[in-house]
Amino acid sequence: MSLKKLFSLTVTALAVASLCWALWVLVADVTAPWLGLCLVSGGMLFQQLTGLDRLRVPHHKVRLPMTSLAVLAGLALILLTVEQRGAVLWLGFANVGGFLLDTYWARD
Repeated sequence: MSLKKLFSLTVTALAVASLCWALWVLVADVTAPWLGLCLVSGGMLFQQLTGLDRLRVPHHKVRLPMTSLAVLAGLALILLTVEQRGAVLWLGFANVGGFLLDTYWARD
C-alpha cells in the first residue's frame, strides 16, 4: 500500500472519529464549536462518499470548491465561537490540515 493511500485512509478515519465524537457531544449540549466540527468532518466525508463536488474551475488551482467552502466555514465557526483551547479546536485544525493535504497531495 502506498504512502498516499495510507494517508487518505488515516484522514478518513480521523474524520469519522471526529464526526462521531462531535455528534455524541451535541446530543448532550448543542454548542456552536461542535456544530462547526460537524460541518468540517461531515463535509469531508460527504464528498468522499458521494463525490458530488466535481465543479471545474477555469484556473485549476482550487479543487473541490463547494467542499472547501463547507470545511473552511466550519473552521471559521469553530474559531469564532471556541472559548478556550481544547479538543474541538485541535480536531478542527487536524481535519482541515488533513483535508488540504489529502485534496492537494494524496489525490493526484
